[in-house]
Amino acid sequence: MKQYDVLFIDLDNTLYDFSANSLEVYQTVYALLGYERWFDCFEHYFALYEEYNVRLWERYAQGTITKDYLNAERYAHPLRVVGVPDAEALAARFWDEARQRLPLGKRLMPHAREVLDYLRPKYRLYILSNGFTELQSSKLQSGGIAHYFDGMILSEDIGVNKPHPEIFEYALRLAGTTADKALMIGDNLDVDVEGA
Repeated sequence: MKQYDVLFIDLDNTLYDFSANSLEVYQTVYALLGYERWFDCFEHYFALYEEYNVRLWERYAQGTITKDYLNAERYAHPLRVVGVPDAEALAARFWDEARQRLPLGKRLMPHAREVLDYLRPKYRLYILSNGFTELQSSKLQSGGIAHYFDGMILSEDIGVNKPHPEIFEYALRLAGTTADKALMIGDNLDVDVEGA
């Protein structure tokens, strides 16, 4: 059996339950900003947001849009669909409010801590994520799992996203290992696995 020495692990929805944590934040900000004026219910808003958000993240991973564009558009889209005037300004406020709360969630994916307890004595562990620099460290702290990792490699810091091979080559150099001695673990076949 092949022996590995380094594991690169995606953070959002692999270890940190970003979906559950962000849903709670979005419900809070939805109520705070009085979005019930324009939407039938939170689920109506979120369905419009989520469908467009997934497409935007695909484009972000491909490098065809910027982080700023992604954040502006994903929050403005649902507002435009229902005809809210000045959707862009309200979307910016939504993102400001959400950004303060998003890294504070404590929910992890089921059994994440047990998996890390098992892996940590056997491997050097690194986070390898397309998530935003200003949020990822705080998520590790809030989730109580920062101490498991030897380092964190973020696409935003090095200027290239997964699945592009350059980010994986950078990660291997940083960890001082080679591709035959490392594995990538993530929740997205296209972004996490194909590039690796």
